[in-house]
Amino acid sequence: MLALPIDVLIRVFKELDAYDLRRCSLICRVFHETIRDTLLLQYRLELAVAGLEDGRTDCRLSIAERLAQLKTFEQRWASLNFHQKPTVTLSYRYNWKLRGDVLSAVMLPVLFFTQLPSAVRGTPVHTWECDVEVNIQEFAIDPAQDLAVLVACPPTDDEEWHTFLIHLRTMSTGAPHPCATDPVLSCVPIFLDIRYDLSVQIMGKFVAVLYHTPAEDSRDLLFIWDWKTGQLLIILASSLGADIISFSFLSLRHFVIARCISEADECYQPQLVVYDFIAARPEESMEPWLVRIYQLPRVDQYTVTRWFTLDCEPSSELPTSSGKTFYHTSCSRLLTVTMHFSPHYVYSVEEEHYVLFVHASSLLEEVDARSNAKQLTVPWENWGPLKTRILPMLDGRPNGHVYGTRYVWQEIVEDVHGRARNRLRMWDFNPLALQRALSSNGTPLSPSEDESQAFSTIIVKDSQPTIIHEYESAFTKRVSTALPYRDVIRRGIFVDANVMVDRECVVLKHRSPDPDLWNEIGIEILCI
Repeated sequence: MLALPIDVLIRVFKELDAYDLRRCSLICRVFHETIRDTLLLQYRLELAVAGLEDGRTDCRLSIAERLAQLKTFEQRWASLNFHQKPTVTLSYRYNWKLRGDVLSAVMLPVLFFTQLPSAVRGTPVHTWECDVEVNIQEFAIDPAQDLAVLVACPPTDDEEWHTFLIHLRTMSTGAPHPCATDPVLSCVPIFLDIRYDLSVQIMGKFVAVLYHTPAEDSRDLLFIWDWKTGQLLIILASSLGADIISFSFLSLRHFVIARCISEADECYQPQLVVYDFIAARPEESMEPWLVRIYQLPRVDQYTVTRWFTLDCEPSSELPTSSGKTFYHTSCSRLLTVTMHFSPHYVYSVEEEHYVLFVHASSLLEEVDARSNAKQLTVPWENWGPLKTRILPMLDGRPNGHVYGTRYVWQEIVEDVHGRARNRLRMWDFNPLALQRALSSNGTPLSPSEDESQAFSTIIVKDSQPTIIHEYESAFTKRVSTALPYRDVIRRGIFVDANVMVDRECVVLKHRSPDPDLWNEIGIEILCI
């Protein structure tokens, strides 16, 4: 191939995917220089490293402009070098969501939306609201499909069995969605416990609703519909002693649930269970195919699980309708498992908070619902130590949010004068970006800069394992995890807030510090 003319060589390289293109660039100097000097090939490589794909077939930007935009995008994320916008003060609303650069909240019966600004795409802030005339209990949005999924509160009568109604509306007007054959979905009647939680997720044309109750004599139920046709695809019910605590879509055919099983020795076995909701099932069966059971570290008998939350964003991005130059691929998504343990007895150690990180693609490796039956259950020792990272939240505030391979959260630290300061912290698990950073910078940096500075950025590249000992945690054995990641810390004067993350921004949501303005919400936006 070295004898081929350069234009022919470029045509050959254009037929390769990004993985093979990257391998070719390492073979010899001729290949490396040819790929480096060809903008289209360089753009495809940069997209692959960032875990992104080109998203707009009608984009008027040249390849050079898209490449420059992509490099700016990644460089600012790599250092959390964002522009801080003025704080926006809003009247009290609840159930805040951030997806597709749109911030949404509820004040019954009105949905409020804020399109966040983008310096990269040149879009300003835009706000609007929709009176949907629905008593909303839970909802989810997907701006790429102009879709709002609203779960209505059941009627307040004396009936014990209720049917939840799921309304499919447009975000732009609040009208019934034109792509839905039936704009109102319904589930099977559910016996309502006094305490229950609902969660809703959207993945392309699929909508899922989880009904979870802590009552021992009630069952959790997970429903998945094709929202465009109105077809109810699966119903997954919990079994005795194995509640469906949380769930998340992994792909357009797989989802994962979190559950914690009580074992014979009274210890607890947390698990991640993967299902296929598209594979053919026995006739009249509504249960999905059980694909894999991934065991997590066992928890001792003196601990009770308070919550166990799964998160994997973006759950879906559609390149034809997102209006964005590039978008996240389905294989560049991180699943986070937030674990909160508390002891059975009162006079004991403090509550423990951990976050487990694993690439969603790792849970789908060699997955087939109709084969590998002998490997249905995967012990923790066979997958967890190398494919996950469990990090403790030392200040007891798992207030972070994941997007793509990045997890952003806020922590409180003391400066050299003993004053408490808030700072942003990002853990980035993008393996290709980490390899590039290590090869370009050499020795990992140490977080030893002057903490008294009002604003600075530290980048720590960490590939050493995280060790959690059994004598200082709820786990029954020593836990070692070694999924590589980067630790980026941005200092500054930030309010104590809940963190939400999207493709181009970090949103800090906090209550007003003024007791006379307790019903006001402050929104700080950090934009690329």
